[in-house]
Amino acid sequence: MNINLMGLLGLLVLVCVSLLIYIFYQRREVLFYKREQAELEEYAAEVETIYRQLRGIRHDYRNHLQAMDAFVETDQLSELREYIRQLTNELNQVDTIIRTGNTMIDALVNTKLTKAQEQGIELFATAIAPAKLPIENADLAIIIGNLLNNAVEATKQQIKDASQRPFIRLYIAPMKSNLYISLTNTMKYNPQPSFLSLKAPNRVGHGLRRIDQTVEKYKGHVNRQWEDGVFVTEITIPLLSETASDN
Repeated sequence: MNINLMGLLGLLVLVCVSLLIYIFYQRREVLFYKREQAELEEYAAEVETIYRQLRGIRHDYRNHLQAMDAFVETDQLSELREYIRQLTNELNQVDTIIRTGNTMIDALVNTKLTKAQEQGIELFATAIAPAKLPIENADLAIIIGNLLNNAVEATKQQIKDASQRPFIRLYIAPMKSNLYISLTNTMKYNPQPSFLSLKAPNRVGHGLRRIDQTVEKYKGHVNRQWEDGVFVTEITIPLLSETASDN
């Protein structure tokens, strides 16, 4: 009887411990999703800012032409040059964000890489993308947002290292009916096996798992490699319309 009671108590303890572990991981999942939701709201605000800037430029387009014509008519060339310089600066502020034509990708890339640049990280970015993709905006935010978050986090740790200048190199373009994303960043040490296997109980490991899950949703592929202080992630996602219809 005592043996059975002890066995029952042991089983109850095991169930309680398992339940506590489950609750802990569920809470961590919820916190992570809340963080992602906050980032999505930040990106949405960034996109709205872009649209407001563009609407303002279009609205003032005729006024700008009339002002420049007046400078030409009155032979005020220095004033015309200054006016054009001011307009160019305003347009450049928008172009750095909308260079691909896909507003979600532009907002994500601009927001993340601008912060990286402010921290002294050297940037190389080339991005081409269709205005419409068979990928939901929330999923784009998970893939590109986590990619850039991880790259900035890893590269940031090398800013004080004089042996290698920290950099992030991003390339996005359609390639053979796929959206191809390549992200290269400096990372001094080879990541731990737990990091690559996505089992590490940290935000980076969780972010990698979210990337893999989301890419798999669209029948895409992820490849990661580290060599000589450089970490490379390559992602291919089919652009065929039937891929999106399966989800």
